[in-house]
Amino acid sequence: MNHRLVAFAVLVLGFLAAPVHAAERIAYVDMARVVNESAAGKRARADIEGMVKLKQEQISREGQKLKTLQQALEKEQLTLTDAQKRTKQRDFDKKVQDYQQLAQDTQREIGQKDAEHSRKVITDVRAVIRDIAQQEKFMLVLEKNDQPVLYAEDGPDLTDKVIKTYDAKSKR
Repeated sequence: MNHRLVAFAVLVLGFLAAPVHAAERIAYVDMARVVNESAAGKRARADIEGMVKLKQEQISREGQKLKTLQQALEKEQLTLTDAQKRTKQRDFDKKVQDYQQLAQDTQREIGQKDAEHSRKVITDVRAVIRDIAQQEKFMLVLEKNDQPVLYAEDGPDLTDKVIKTYDAKSKR
């Protein structure tokens, strides 16, 4: 009989201690910080910024060409026949359309490059988080800025450790 009472007491104490233990085994990571502050994230951001600069220069050159062409077209208006005016206007409109398409394609290309980078980093970082969580025996690791979590006490923040580990792994 005494044996049952001891077993029951151990079981009850185990249940009472479990929520405290479980709460300690939950951590979080600020993924935005990892993506922005990791060495790989900084390299990717520098690559994207370089690409943006080159594309902006290209778009600016094309815009300047359009402006020059428009000024020339306005000057020629007085000396052209109606048919010539229509032809030149159509040509100019086509160049404006091409310019707008270039700007849209550039925006799409930059967005794709950024999304591609984010997907790769997040995939790699999740592997790092999984390794750290397993090593440190965390049951659950949450994204710090996710909206579905309405309240959470500050628990262990693995962000710095994830950045450091990710940087070390990405150097290999």
